[in-house]
Amino acid sequence: MSYVTASGLTRQYDLSDPWFIRMITGRKANVLTAVNQVSFSIEKGTTYALVGESGSGKSTIAKMLAGVLAPSQGSVQIDGHDFNNPRLDNANKKMLRQRVQMVFQSPYASLNPRWKIGDILLEPINAFNLIEDKATRQKRVIELLEQVGMSAHDQTKYPHEFSGGQRQRISIARALACHPELIICDEPTSALDVSVQAQVLNLLKDLQQENGLTYLFISHDLAVISTMANKIGVLKDGELVEEGETSGLLANPQHAYTKMLLAAAPDIGAYIS
Repeated sequence: MSYVTASGLTRQYDLSDPWFIRMITGRKANVLTAVNQVSFSIEKGTTYALVGESGSGKSTIAKMLAGVLAPSQGSVQIDGHDFNNPRLDNANKKMLRQRVQMVFQSPYASLNPRWKIGDILLEPINAFNLIEDKATRQKRVIELLEQVGMSAHDQTKYPHEFSGGQRQRISIARALACHPELIICDEPTSALDVSVQAQVLNLLKDLQQENGLTYLFISHDLAVISTMANKIGVLKDGELVEEGETSGLLANPQHAYTKMLLAAAPDIGAYIS
């Protein structure tokens, strides 16, 4: 059984003028379909990648999988549970949110500049009431920093004291803080230069092997995707136009849009272990 199952995901936004204005002006309703009938599944411990240009619907799908955004139609099942099931009580919703975490695109915007790193890593631990003992909480913070290649004394520093790659490592540590099973990586390396991208990708691969993590990896860059994904879905204008195992899809793309993305992809393979 798949760990993640997205079925017929659709998300629409009503951009219409108010009803009264439409009555006076005769304007029609204006509904934007950001995601249209997208279905895919992710096996536990594997990486599924969604690739497409800006505006293709990737981040909208990520938010629906994380339970931040409700689909207009369709459903998302995480290990058999649906965030939007009206019968799901608050305790189970909290448990489900603990199991699904995100790493965001910008390592500069995703960390609170006024908080020390230790406090940033403690936030999810405290939010889910995972550890009561103060000494054990501090030990967990150090463990998280070391897990992503940082040191214990980094917990006393502020985000502005680190490079972009280091900040993204801290963001990954924060995502790991509450022992998630699914991590949604939304363009996690696009703000980094190529050599640093490779370091972060290698870290994510190592963490997946060590912790049995499942990833949804979002990018516009097929070169990045090729180093991470077991399976790829190609999005265009909110629709899934092609899907397949990574090696097969990259070797023999069928859709013209996939071929265009592949032709535009830089080669970062030399940096990846």
